[in-house]
Amino acid sequence: MILIEYDDRDVRQALQRLAARAASLRPAMAAIAQAIRSDILERFDSSTTPDGQRWRPLTAAAIIGRARRSAPAGLKKRRAATLRTFSTGAKPLLDTGLLRDSVRIASVTDSTATVSAGGGKRDRIAAIHHFGGLAGRGRKVRIPARPFMGISPEGRREILDIIRRHMEAL
Repeated sequence: MILIEYDDRDVRQALQRLAARAASLRPAMAAIAQAIRSDILERFDSSTTPDGQRWRPLTAAAIIGRARRSAPAGLKKRRAATLRTFSTGAKPLLDTGLLRDSVRIASVTDSTATVSAGGGKRDRIAAIHHFGGLAGRGRKVRIPARPFMGISPEGRREILDIIRRHMEAL
């Protein structure tokens, strides 16, 4: 008869460490929240939806509206010159930067990572730009949907990598 005896103390200790890491995911969730926030902020720079589609460009009226707030008076009156001057590099949702700056980590727990945009009066601004709809006085201005909240495929891979690294760090 052949008898093999194995002391599984090391295996049990490793499993206990793994269970402890799985029970305390708060450090991983904090890293995930930061990755999600970074992923969302990247959308403002690339002008794309979470799935990579381009946002609709700014309309001439939107470009003129921006110019009215920042251009010299003479340029404001010359529509064609204003459009040429202000349409180069004009990105949607980056007029003042307030919406982009409102993207923040709202909460982190052992099992959740929450990122939000808006806050206070900016809630409506975030919603109308994300989902689109009618806005302005008398709701006469049609705002196209420019989804910025969400997780891109690259962001999903980063989240899985964060979890993998967290679990491997025994």
